[in-house]
Amino acid sequence: MIYSYLGHRCISGDVESVKFLYGNICYESPPLIQTISLLQECLTIKMLNDPRNNYSNEFLYYFGMICTGWTSRLIVKDLDMATACFEKIKAAIPKAEARLAFIELLLSDEEPYKSDNNARRLGVLRDWAGKRDMFSKIVLAKIVYHSFLIEQQEQQEDLVLMPIRALRLLEIPCQLGHPEAIRFYNTILDNTTGIDTFNIGRQINFSRINIDVLYDC
Repeated sequence: MIYSYLGHRCISGDVESVKFLYGNICYESPPLIQTISLLQECLTIKMLNDPRNNYSNEFLYYFGMICTGWTSRLIVKDLDMATACFEKIKAAIPKAEARLAFIELLLSDEEPYKSDNNARRLGVLRDWAGKRDMFSKIVLAKIVYHSFLIEQQEQQEDLVLMPIRALRLLEIPCQLGHPEAIRFYNTILDNTTGIDTFNIGRQINFSRINIDVLYDC
């Protein structure tokens, strides 16, 4: 019942309700995932643009983050909606620029490092990572690790250094208890061999997550 109630509250633009849904996606509760799916069906771009519906910048930020689907594969990516949210708020919330760069990379047909447009998008993410934006650090770590997997197939030299770069990007987010950082850090350790001698760490217990770090608007 509580998730149904939260879904209705979100449609009316309640910030605390959409923050709760976003912050708890990492637990992947089936009722929560279903509520988000229904919310994505009900809340349309047309509704967002209707001046009679006064959705705040903070609401649009968190709903946009939900629609990127970046914290769980169980969330359907609605990149059109996410883009609409971040475009509306980018003047007021500058870090929306990094979210838009991420979406553009997802939609690109080219590898992140193989086009001028993608190089610009990576530059945006690096700039925001340098400003301690956890989202940008984690996205960059995923891109670095993806490149590692490609180069692993090609057997390039210094291969092991690439997962270490990804893990280093995740250090601060993991220390802060960011759930997506911890999940991805553990995934890298599970799937990468030959890194124990570098003494870079062990699996992080998921009980150490701190969902408050997600509330960065």
